[in-house]
Amino acid sequence: MKTNTLHIVALNIPYPANYGGVIDIFYKIKVLSELGVKIHLHCFEYGRKHAEQLNTLCESVHYYPRNRHWKNLFSKIPFIVKTRNSKQLLENLISIDAPILYEGLHCCYYLNNTQLKERKQFVRAHNIESDYYKLLAKSETKIATKLYLITEYLKIKSFEKRLINADAILAISDIDHDQLSKTSNSHLIRAFHPDATILSKTGIGEYAIYHGNLSVAENENAALFLSLKVFKYLNYDLVITGSNPSNKLRKEVLKHSNIRLVENPEDSVLEKMMKDAHVHVLTTEQDTGIKLKLLKSLYLGRHCVVNNKMVFKTGLEKTCVIVESPKQWIKQIKELQSIPFTDDDIIQREELLKPYSCIEEAKKIQSIIFPPE
Repeated sequence: MKTNTLHIVALNIPYPANYGGVIDIFYKIKVLSELGVKIHLHCFEYGRKHAEQLNTLCESVHYYPRNRHWKNLFSKIPFIVKTRNSKQLLENLISIDAPILYEGLHCCYYLNNTQLKERKQFVRAHNIESDYYKLLAKSETKIATKLYLITEYLKIKSFEKRLINADAILAISDIDHDQLSKTSNSHLIRAFHPDATILSKTGIGEYAIYHGNLSVAENENAALFLSLKVFKYLNYDLVITGSNPSNKLRKEVLKHSNIRLVENPEDSVLEKMMKDAHVHVLTTEQDTGIKLKLLKSLYLGRHCVVNNKMVFKTGLEKTCVIVESPKQWIKQIKELQSIPFTDDDIIQREELLKPYSCIEEAKKIQSIIFPPE
């Protein structure tokens, strides 16, 4: 086995790092590379272009087509796994004798393969995938999509039993780690992200902001909740921003003079909007995983108002104002409008974000995959 050499199998091409899963993958690759780990990266192609930037961080980069044929819907293996199956990937994994890190359950098609049985194999759990799909199904309103999500949830629930065959699971949050530890060798490795220092502005900002991938039903539901249940009753501006919003959300925003929608912003534009905002409003229906949008808000933004599931067992509860009912949302946002964000707030936030250091988390991964002799 080649010391300090690692295969990473990614569910998608992790550059540009512009949404949850690939953000964690890309910055993990970046920091591990900086620590001297020689990475052979394997990416399934899914709506993204080949990225030359990955060649500067990895020893080799391989791309594989994702077979999304409808027939795969009828397999007992989850669609997200079955469609990431490539004989060329298996040959490439066999050809270089090094540990394998599968990024998510999506990439675990070969976890039980007999040709890799002597190889150390690890799985990064971006969340508890069965819980995630169960809640996605609950949020979905389209019958065909809801049926797919329910079916996929049942398949994933069964497939997750295979994780016991991994040498270790790298859980992304405390709550996931607690659950995975019941059946697997789980280690807590917090989310990788691009931010190293707090860049929040002091003083008072101009508006509230909600950001996320608006094509995801849960995020759309959050934006609609904030529009209909909270900001409809506030004399305060809300900016909703993110990728690919639906016509339903567009139409709803047009009904409110104090709400505007910024679609598909460039990274620099999003960052400026986040820094200029005074209150970041974030709500979720799931308490699994770690919400990278929360970390982004804490590193760039001022006050954060969230529901309990957004921060549950993250260690970040003290950095946010936690609310549940619409009345509580309205009350807290009203109160925060005129409260400046101070240097003391930044100092407190820096202390609470120390466990989210990417360098320290990468060193933990090294010690797990490449333990000292």
